Order: sequence, then C-alpha cells, then structure tokens
Amino acid sequence: MQANLSLDDLTKAVLREIGKFGFCAATNRYYRQACDGLKAFAAARNLDSFSESVVEEFLENVEKKYKTGAICHSKRGHLRRTSWLLRDYVANKTIEWKLYVFKHSPMPTSQEFLLLHSRFIANLRFSAKSGNTIQSGRNSVRQFLLFLEDSGCRNLSMATPAMVPSFFQHLLATHSPTSIRTVASQIRSFLSFVEGGEKLLRAVPSRCVRGKTIIPILSDEEHDALKSVLKTVKIPLRDKAIILLALRTGLRAVDIVGMTLSDIDWVNDSITITQSKTGNAFNLPLTADVGNALSAYIRNERPNADTPVVFLSLIAPFRPLSDHSACYAVVQRVFHLAGIRLGSERKGIHVMRHTVASKMLARGVAVTTISSMLGHSNKSSTDRYLSTDEARMRECALGIAGIPMNCEGLT
Repeated sequence: MQANLSLDDLTKAVLREIGKFGFCAATNRYYRQACDGLKAFAAARNLDSFSESVVEEFLENVEKKYKTGAICHSKRGHLRRTSWLLRDYVANKTIEWKLYVFKHSPMPTSQEFLLLHSRFIANLRFSAKSGNTIQSGRNSVRQFLLFLEDSGCRNLSMATPAMVPSFFQHLLATHSPTSIRTVASQIRSFLSFVEGGEKLLRAVPSRCVRGKTIIPILSDEEHDALKSVLKTVKIPLRDKAIILLALRTGLRAVDIVGMTLSDIDWVNDSITITQSKTGNAFNLPLTADVGNALSAYIRNERPNADTPVVFLSLIAPFRPLSDHSACYAVVQRVFHLAGIRLGSERKGIHVMRHTVASKMLARGVAVTTISSMLGHSNKSSTDRYLSTDEARMRECALGIAGIPMNCEGLT
C-alpha cells in the first residue's frame, strides 16, 4: 500500500472510476456522499490518510447506525460498497463492479491494537504479499488481538507468553490443523514485526500438524467429458483457452488471470511467467492445442482494450479478470456443460492442477520434474500427489499374513 495515501485523492480516483460505468446522476451522487461521509469520519479522528483500521472503524460505525435505525438499508449498502471499492482501488489501482459478500468481523477496541493491526497489514502490502496472504494476515492477527483483549490486555506489553498457547488451544474448536498452521505462521510474522513481540514469539507453536488428505482429481470419465465439451461451440473462446491452459500446464488460477501477452513466446512455443505465490520465474512449453486456443481467443474474441493482460471480461467494461474467483466461475460453467461435478464435489482450477500432477506421476515422470513443472519452490510440496497414484499406493501396502491375531470379541 502506498504510504500516507490521501483519502481525498483516493476518493476522487474511485469516483472517477465509478463514473466510467455510466450510472445515472443520482447513483453517482450517492457514492460521492458515501465518500464524503468516510472522509468526515476520518477527519473527526484527526486522520486524512487511508488505512485498514479507519475503514474497519467506519464500517463498525455504519453497522451501529443501521441497527439503531439512524440509516436505511440502501444507505448502509452504499457506504459498505464504497469502503470495499476504496480497498480494491488501493490494492489494484482499478475497480471492478462485482458482488461483495459482507461479513461483520469484530475488531479490537484498543486503539493500540488497532494501530498495530493496521501497521502490520500495511507492511504486508509494502512487502508485495499476495491478496490471499494479506487477507489471511488480517483475520489471524485480528483474532489474536481480540483474544488478548478478552484476556484483559489493552496493549501488547500486558500480554504474557502463557496467553499464546491458550489462543491456539482456543482455535482448536473452530479451525482445522492446516488452518492453525497458517494462523501460527501469520502470528509469528506479526510478533516479529511489532515492537515488544519478541517475548511472545517463542511461545508460538513451531510444529503444527499438517492435514494430509487424498488430493481430489478428475476421473478418466470426467476428463473425457471435459475434452468433449471443449470441442463444441457452446463455450466462449476465452473460457476454452483458460480450461486448456489449466489442463495442460497446471498453472495456478492467480497466474492464469495475471498472464500478459508478452508472456507468450509464439516463436519458441513457450510461456514464461513470474509466479504470484513464490515470485519465481519459470518457463512452460506451449503445446499446439493450448497455443491454438490462445490464438483463437486473442484474434477473434478478446476486446481491443488498453491492457497487456490476456484474459478480460466478456462484457463491458472490458477489464482483466479480478482474481481466482473469476477462474472458479469459468470452471463451474464448463463443468456444468460437461455434465460433471454438478453437486458439492471439489471444483476450480486447482482440481485440474492436481490432475496434471497425477497423470504425470502415473506416466512415471520423476517427482522432481513434476515439481519444476508446477513451479513449486519446495520440492517436498509435490510429495502429496503420491496419494493420487492408487496402483502404486497399493504396492506399498503390507500384507497381514503371518501376523498373529486374537479374534475374540470380533463376532
């Protein structure tokens, strides 16, 4: 996040972006009034710069006014949407008109805790962390500070090392082992960042259990159904290119939506990208079917927009796809047309990423090669795909012949 970003400049930029959507004068006026309301709220607290904490406080105030009847449902909606549009613009330097799912997340009341929370999130943005990492950090630290506050602490100096394991014990009721592992990582980052956090740092669990599940992949029948529907004209060229790209390369959704035209080397039949998750650059082969699908989309369907990003929205205003949720929607539509995974089964780009790894493993490709293909920074990350190779997993199973057994009580 840009340091000391003026709320006045930010709201003017967002209102200009809103004006591009062609809304009527009354709608534009509602959003201008919402921006003015946020600036007035900040000014009353001697603030004139954007921060997560001031937005969270503002949203808390909006909820209080709504519950007491001071504002109507419509005004509440405009105020909340305006806050999220400001956040989107800070993160992406643009906004996309989309559905926001609003969930009320309580924040600490301690001004010191709010300031620490805001500074930590600002540091994550300054360090160019991904949107998912920032959101995870925001929620994890918020919960930690709320726990400390409920334990009687108004500042970090009042917290004791014994409170840290108590916090993680408290999470066991609502978090999976893998989620707790993520929270521990974020709390370590937070305590390393803030002044006075050293005394609590060593109390954060260093070894958290990592959940190990069988990776979901497409069955052979589902894979064939998907390939069949891709040959029809039912699917937009953009969606066809996205699905083929995922099926052949195993790219993450965030890297697909971030791909630019210059990443594609048509002469040498390759794609070179810098991974959003790891920051590492790597090169992938551009197969004939993926190349043809990309070419057909770029030449015949892609809007002539002033952006180097490959995949754009299908309807105006033509903007880059926002995040992995856009890819999920594409996959869901194509799966529906293929008649697969119509229930609660796992969907999304990652299912195809898992499938790519599984099929390579079944063909006898070395795990290190698969790891390089998927762009893993840690080679051991690929080991979990071993669970998808059922035939070889069976070969590893030990028989029970020769093991004495007591059959009493089994009947």
